[in-house]
Amino acid sequence: MDEFAASLALRHTRGLGPRTWKRLLDAYGGAAEAAADWSSWALRGLASPRVQAEFGRSGWREKARDEERKVGELGLSVVFYRDEAWPDLLREIPDPPLFLYYLGDLSLLVRPCVAVVGSRQASRYGAGMAETMSASLSRAGVCVVSGFAHGIDRAAHLGALRGVGGTIAVLGTGLDLVYPASNRDIWDRIASNGLIVSEFAPGSRPDGANFPHRNRIVSGLSLGVLVVEGALGSGSLITAGLALAQNRDVFALPGPANLKSYQGCHQLIRQGACLVQSGEDILHELQPRLAAHGVSAQPAPAIPDPGPAEPADPDHRTVHRLLRDGDRLHVDALARRTGWPADKVSATLLFMELQGLVKQLPGMYYALAT
Repeated sequence: MDEFAASLALRHTRGLGPRTWKRLLDAYGGAAEAAADWSSWALRGLASPRVQAEFGRSGWREKARDEERKVGELGLSVVFYRDEAWPDLLREIPDPPLFLYYLGDLSLLVRPCVAVVGSRQASRYGAGMAETMSASLSRAGVCVVSGFAHGIDRAAHLGALRGVGGTIAVLGTGLDLVYPASNRDIWDRIASNGLIVSEFAPGSRPDGANFPHRNRIVSGLSLGVLVVEGALGSGSLITAGLALAQNRDVFALPGPANLKSYQGCHQLIRQGACLVQSGEDILHELQPRLAAHGVSAQPAPAIPDPGPAEPADPDHRTVHRLLRDGDRLHVDALARRTGWPADKVSATLLFMELQGLVKQLPGMYYALAT
């Protein structure tokens, strides 16, 4: 078997999980060599006799071939655990992926990275801080890693695109699915100027069980994890826990005391996470490790943000152009400027809001969501 076929065989063997395949890959140097010597696994103490026998029965064959066929049809690129392009930090975690499907600039994997995570239902304060802090990190040459979700993740990717450090989006779905669909605009920008990765097979849907697996990669790629906004028990705190288990630094942004979405951040700070208020604070804390990569604690000047692409729908494009200069317009003002009846304005704004293109402000004012 070649490396890809062998990796798929390992992944689709029942009872053989990430900790076992890490032992196998570290012992043999690659999946192909491990698969070729499968009958020696138990003797070498690398897998249980049951797992060894399960691999030998080849029950994995149909699922592995199906995934390989889909990957071939889509023409996806793959980077493997054994490759030089694979980051050392991700190789060190106790349960690394066997490989990653990717789209974009693979060199970002070996840049110094910081993960920025938080609530999908982010406050305006949280989203603004996530974007500002990510921009500061990126201007200093740090790559920002996040999970491509609504809210804080989206803001982190947008901020990082304003600097030279770039951004990595780690998916909880297959690489053939843009989820959430409202992030299509930043998908195209990250694919062109950053990196999108997933360990999940093409066709994988956004099942809840996928996201903790995604989160271990988000933290595993990074020197540290910043939680911008997170409630108690949220996925962001799970990522912070994974980061601690991986011996990563954890940073937390304090927020308003009366917001439940910041109770998780405050708990992390009480438990010893580093309180930070700017990207420069993180650069200062990580400076001894960043210096080895030639990264300064002072971010470079900002690169102008080209902003989101215009929507394809003609009506959406009309509203987008009225709001693109940062204007906040009342719904009645939009009706006057477009010349549309009130029901058409309301319907257009509703669809655009559902797609993440605009946001409603108090008093029936509207602005672009980014």
